[in-house]
Amino acid sequence: MLSCLHSPAHRVCGCLDDSSDGNVRFGPSGRGAFNSSMTNSESNGLIVAFNFPPSATAGVHRTLRFTRFLADSNWHVSVLTSLPDEDSRLDLALADKIPHSTDVLQVELIRPEDAMKDRIRNLRKADPRNDSASTLRSARQSAGCPVESIPTQSQGRFDRLKLPLGKLRRQMVELLFAIPDNRVGWKNDAVSKGLEIVHKNKISLVYATAPPFSSLLVGREIARQAGIPLVLDFRDPWTRVPWGPRNKSWLANRWVARLEEKCVRDAAAVILNTDELEQDFVKHYSNLPRERFVTIPNGFDPEIRSRVATYLEEATSLPQENRPFRLLHPGSLYRNRDPRPIVDAIANLKQRNVQVVLEQVGFCDPGFNLQNYAQQRGVADQVEVHPPVPHDQMMRRMAEVDGFVLLQPGTALQVPGKLFEMILFRKPILAICVPGAVSRIVNEFQIGTIADDGNVDSITKAILQMIGPDRSQPRWDDVAAEFDGEQLTSRLADVFDRVSAKPDSANSQR
Repeated sequence: MLSCLHSPAHRVCGCLDDSSDGNVRFGPSGRGAFNSSMTNSESNGLIVAFNFPPSATAGVHRTLRFTRFLADSNWHVSVLTSLPDEDSRLDLALADKIPHSTDVLQVELIRPEDAMKDRIRNLRKADPRNDSASTLRSARQSAGCPVESIPTQSQGRFDRLKLPLGKLRRQMVELLFAIPDNRVGWKNDAVSKGLEIVHKNKISLVYATAPPFSSLLVGREIARQAGIPLVLDFRDPWTRVPWGPRNKSWLANRWVARLEEKCVRDAAAVILNTDELEQDFVKHYSNLPRERFVTIPNGFDPEIRSRVATYLEEATSLPQENRPFRLLHPGSLYRNRDPRPIVDAIANLKQRNVQVVLEQVGFCDPGFNLQNYAQQRGVADQVEVHPPVPHDQMMRRMAEVDGFVLLQPGTALQVPGKLFEMILFRKPILAICVPGAVSRIVNEFQIGTIADDGNVDSITKAILQMIGPDRSQPRWDDVAAEFDGEQLTSRLADVFDRVSAKPDSANSQR
């Protein structure tokens, strides 16, 4: 397989060359060939991240930001990631931000379950008895005979067994092929290739970021075999999640909890992206040194400030009079991120002659049937649903609206990454969330209003407060300084410096 990714300006991801083992590497043009010319003044780290540009999943922005700015603190990093498959959403503009000095090794994901299914399917095709059975069924159909003759009572028993049997099958498949998650199929090859990078680039530290949490297992095994410190970065909680266990059976959940414990105990440092998540880990692992746990929040890329300023300047030329207050939700809506209570609030406000438009840009779960729901509530012309757009287009749209919607129901531990870009536009934020990390930031810096998830009256009141004359004075400069991505990366470099200076610290404290 030979593949190249290009942008109009220059080569985006370097030339991908075939390797005899089937794994794809970035080639020698720009990024990719192992860099043997690193200066002695730099320390070398390995980033293990299943998702990395050109993949455009939500978690890549934090990892890419660290990759770009660590060099300012004399840390040169290589990246071990997965090879995007044909269903992956790609953003070549993100890939264009990868420093040309960064070595990136992509490892293909192998799904054991799919391989097993293919093998069984091929065995069935090769079995002559299946051909005979198929011929017999065709003959019976041609003769007008029933193909199956299961009595109704037996069929009813069979149907009643389907649900528990299906649940049991899913649990067994997970235990066999998806612990800790369905990305674990890349682990063996990733560890092997990661150790190659450690040897060739004189790596002195492994940093692994999750989810997916199989990345932590990869990082742990590389660090263990290489005898170098391990730093874990939890972008989400793993086993103690507010919305319930991630896995399908009690056995899988116990197994995964044990894996988390092993990873945390083996780590020289554990990074969490909110204070609330750090507190959860400190409490759960109270027998481990407190200093092992560090908060480094998500943030924004500092260079987008100038782009935001340009987009805001362009947006001021748009007609402003006689238009309703426009709220934008920039991102996906699914599961418990249900926008319908917002539609109900908009309908309430319409009865008070307050015109508000909700604009959804991004995936919207068809189960919400959002536009039909808006029509039923009499506000079809005040609810717009648009498909996902590239990041640059999304930012242009953010410059044109009056405020933002941030949906974070059911968890006090996490903050959606889009909050930090919203900050740069200096527009009020309607945060629909439980008390926790999101509400703390919004209230501390007075950058918006808080509403209870699913509570239409609370959402209505929050919108009125948002657009009314008595809004609080937001501390935009302070909040922007707090979440500047370059400054946050320097804090990560401080962690790297600390643990790499004491390579045996984790072992001595277990």
